[in-house]
Amino acid sequence: MATYDSRSFYTRGDSFSVGASREHVERSLLDFGATDVLFSQRGHLNAISFRASGRQFRIVLSLPQTERSPAVPGGVSDVPGVEVSAKVLELDARRFWHAFALSTDAKLAAAAAGVATLESEFLAHVVLPGNHTVMDELEPVIASAYRSGQRPSISAAAGPRTD
Repeated sequence: MATYDSRSFYTRGDSFSVGASREHVERSLLDFGATDVLFSQRGHLNAISFRASGRQFRIVLSLPQTERSPAVPGGVSDVPGVEVSAKVLELDARRFWHAFALSTDAKLAAAAAGVATLESEFLAHVVLPGNHTVMDELEPVIASAYRSGQRPSISAAAGPRTD
């Protein structure tokens, strides 16, 4: 497992293109020792999958879909209508992917330093037999526990899915 230094990547979130942030994530994973790194997209959903430490991981990201037109640094408010919305969405996407890249770096750094394991850092995204992630399986159990106020039975999550 190689060490990597991503400190040069820590800057304002909209300074990097979406592509640069995605490349950074891919390079960080590969430097960590991950294999089969794959990005895919369907509508506003993006996914990254990879193999590492004997596990398969899949992270599904929902990109920002905003109707707002906030004041954007750099004078974007001078651009009329649709151009403002496109520029705002682009800057939101840049910030989103940059934040994702930074969070990935933090998880990989923790695993590389022995502070945590890769599996514990990405536990929600571990792909289980049946092609569902840990989060897919536990999300309904957690929601039910909060609705009922009762401690969940994790064994209930191990039962067969109905979907």
